[in-house]
Amino acid sequence: MNGNANGHAASLRIVGRVAAPLAIPIEALCAMDSMEMNDLPMICGSGEPKGRIGQCRGVLLAEVINRAEVVVKEHNDTKKMFVVAASDDGYKAVFSWQEIFNSPNGDGILIVLEKDGRPLYEGGGEVDLLSAHDHLTGPRYVRQLKTVEIVMVD
Repeated sequence: MNGNANGHAASLRIVGRVAAPLAIPIEALCAMDSMEMNDLPMICGSGEPKGRIGQCRGVLLAEVINRAEVVVKEHNDTKKMFVVAASDDGYKAVFSWQEIFNSPNGDGILIVLEKDGRPLYEGGGEVDLLSAHDHLTGPRYVRQLKTVEIVMVD
């Protein structure tokens, strides 16, 4: 069984501008339609190559967000929304709503479930987030993704 040190089933939380916070168990993510990406370069913010990611499998961030009831009150609300992907250690990556749902970049923002056919972490209870179409893939690679927060600017 997937879990964490507290014995609770591991999950990804969708919070913020949603009707109710949603915790999606990792097992449920694994059951979603997934896609594979192969041989992606890992490049840090300075432009320095940090190796390559072989084969990885995961689900699109957009598909996961669609499982939550995002609060959209006015026609232009999504133009003012952004998404913060965060790990427990405080690392965060930010995406605009339009980038995720209305650009080719969204087709590569992946919640990574497996690398090279194996779960990412011992016990299989953790996932990462990768923005495969970024020129510099390292800055928005979130290890041990825990929360996805929907935020709207005024």
